[in-house]
Amino acid sequence: MSLFRKKTANKGAVGVQINADGVSLTHVKLSDSFGADDARPHVVASEWLSESDVGRQQKALADRVEALGLRRKDCHLVLGRDDYNLLLVEAPSVPESELREALRWRIRDLIDFPVESAVLDAFMLPEDRGRAGKRMAYVAVAHRERIQERIAQAADARLDLKTIDIPELSLRNIVYRLCETERGVALVRLGQGAGSLHIVRGADLHLARRFNVPYEGGLLEDLPEDVLVLEVQRSLDYFERQMRQPPPGQIVLVGENLTPDKITDSLSDSLPMDLSALDLESLVTLGEKAQPHTLPLCLEAIGAAMRLMEGEAD
Repeated sequence: MSLFRKKTANKGAVGVQINADGVSLTHVKLSDSFGADDARPHVVASEWLSESDVGRQQKALADRVEALGLRRKDCHLVLGRDDYNLLLVEAPSVPESELREALRWRIRDLIDFPVESAVLDAFMLPEDRGRAGKRMAYVAVAHRERIQERIAQAADARLDLKTIDIPELSLRNIVYRLCETERGVALVRLGQGAGSLHIVRGADLHLARRFNVPYEGGLLEDLPEDVLVLEVQRSLDYFERQMRQPPPGQIVLVGENLTPDKITDSLSDSLPMDLSALDLESLVTLGEKAQPHTLPLCLEAIGAAMRLMEGEAD
């Protein structure tokens, strides 16, 4: 199965992500499926199933799919944080039909398991992006056994698996559908001791970078401003100097219990562009089975269910 290929999106889709500490389950309908009076995506259901045991995770997922009436629904599964590696490499000069196989050999020394056991897919940075005129590509690499495990889990839950995505592209979907991306948006995702930054312009993901950050998503927990500023500036410097790109127009923060009041004046003043928190509740409509506190926990699954339709962003 291709990891991330544009498919024609169903008007309503299920998004699932399975991580070591739990399962995200969502059901999302886009605006054309629930009327023109409100163009916002409609999150019909959003649940975080906190469970670390693999067997109990599978039972919980199947039980909730049944209870929510989601059996046989189109499903877009997003890989968990530890399911894959994302590598930025120089793209070989080969026909598109040969790109994946050429990249397989290019990344063989960058992974810690035999390349013959790898499932990979890639997307190119746009033509005018890259370093010194060279085309660059992001390559997502996962062990074949892990992909087979995820496919089996979706089948056991009686979901109709259509695609397997990666979190970076799921978050791209969130930014593209909910933000103004013409000038570019830097989405910073925080939680569980880790952070990531994603620069989206138009419908294109231009940069994805992970970093460690001392923030666990506590209700009264302050943002680690010094670390956050350092990591954001490092990312922006790389984007502007190495990739030779103009800076994005805004920075948007998202994470569990990451509310606007946590963004202090000192944090805003330390960054070179407008800074805000992503207000998911105002950007989507929520069904009775979608609770606001679950949205940040299910963000990647929601983004997977919002994947772009064929030709939508062309």
